[in-house]
Amino acid sequence: MNNSFTSKAATFLISILFLLIIVSFLFGDYGRSGSSSPQDVASVDGLPVSTREYQMRLSQQIEFFNQMMGGKMTPQQINQMGVKETVLGQIIQTKLLLSFGLNNGLSLSEDEVKSEIKKLPYFQRNGEFDVGLYRNLMQSNGYNPAQFEEMISFDMATRKVEQIISAQSVSEGLAADVLRFKMSAVKVDALRIERTDLINLIEVSSTESQDFANKPENKKLLEDMYQEAFSRYNKPEEAKARHILFKVDDPTKDAEVKARADKLAGTLNAKNFAAKAKELTEDPSGKDNGGDLGWFSRGRMVPEFEKAAFEGKAGQIVGPIKTQFGYHWLLIEGKKGEETKTFEQVKVELAKMALQKRKSLDLEGLMKQTKDKLQALLQSGDKKLIDAEKTKVTMNHFPSTEVNLYDLSVGPQTLSPAEGEKLFAAQAGEILDFSTPGAVFMVKVGEKVNTEVDAKIATGLKTEVMTQSQMFNRKFREELIKELTAKAKVVTNPSLL
Repeated sequence: MNNSFTSKAATFLISILFLLIIVSFLFGDYGRSGSSSPQDVASVDGLPVSTREYQMRLSQQIEFFNQMMGGKMTPQQINQMGVKETVLGQIIQTKLLLSFGLNNGLSLSEDEVKSEIKKLPYFQRNGEFDVGLYRNLMQSNGYNPAQFEEMISFDMATRKVEQIISAQSVSEGLAADVLRFKMSAVKVDALRIERTDLINLIEVSSTESQDFANKPENKKLLEDMYQEAFSRYNKPEEAKARHILFKVDDPTKDAEVKARADKLAGTLNAKNFAAKAKELTEDPSGKDNGGDLGWFSRGRMVPEFEKAAFEGKAGQIVGPIKTQFGYHWLLIEGKKGEETKTFEQVKVELAKMALQKRKSLDLEGLMKQTKDKLQALLQSGDKKLIDAEKTKVTMNHFPSTEVNLYDLSVGPQTLSPAEGEKLFAAQAGEILDFSTPGAVFMVKVGEKVNTEVDAKIATGLKTEVMTQSQMFNRKFREELIKELTAKAKVVTNPSLL
């Protein structure tokens, strides 16, 4: 009797492992019946995305975020981050690749599939495939061998497509050319002002603003502008804090965790808190940023944490505080009171903004003036003059910036090939106008960067081949998915997400 019971218990435990591990390994159900049922979350060219497959992937993704964030995601966070839609998108991409492979003659022999199944440890006894165990597990988990073998073959086909995509390699000659482009560089000093930021320089008198604000026909426009900028004029109370978390994963060890947290009493201060957080916190993100939580308003943190943060004073250390995540020590770094400005308080300011927009035709002349001004600033090379100008208008300064022939990037702007040719042909000290309709962008050319190209190519070629191959494969996959998506018949059932 004992042997019989032991055998049944072992079979039961293996069945559980089959559900938890094998199903995860297989990515879910791949039944290719050519049609989907109302219970399916989606279908891709007749390949169904079952509710079970979707829920399994969703649970895995949520658990990943839980570990990253050091706590459980709320339903609101899941919705705000679009986790459900992202997971469904990933599954659809997998199905697209599978369909692509099957439709282009990618097939697996019966022997290949059976060989893969025999390798799975869940069907082995004493290191050998056990056909009896295999059949028993199929039956106890609601599969027949033919269904399971089809699932295995589809999984293998998907992996083969991915392997084919990722196996492409660029030539050493191409990689060497890329390295030469990367090592051909010139230093520049650049200034950039966005067109939208120039609007603030258009002069509107206080009398004009007041008259505009007082006219009844302008009230609706100004009220709409106020609603659009509501958060700018109405700011909630905020607190800035750091924390050290001692997690309670096992409720039976609550007292033990609290005792560890209590040991910090009297040892923390504003100067050492960040370093202590990096050393001791069990919040993964806090290890890197010293427990920094930034600024947050009410409703963003769990109630116990929020109460301590908003009732305490700036500079105060509070703890240990018990929450659903464990025990926290908290450093309150700053507080901001609630700010509220009514429509009446800001309507003249809004009127000035409205008039500046209406006078935007003046921008063409202003952009020309700005080009001349930035050219003069670059010509002078005086950092103090540049900094003084930055107090008047939002301006980005890129001093002593290297621009190489490969990406031709200067700050946020990528030069066109013709502009790149012009840059590298220019003499040191020459100022070039690379402005666009959306921004004034002036560049002062510096010295060429001297590099021992051949020596660096010899040492960096292998790495560059790998880098360029990875980039090519990633881009190829993106373009393939884009093309397949455009041609595929994808049906989704959002109500099941």
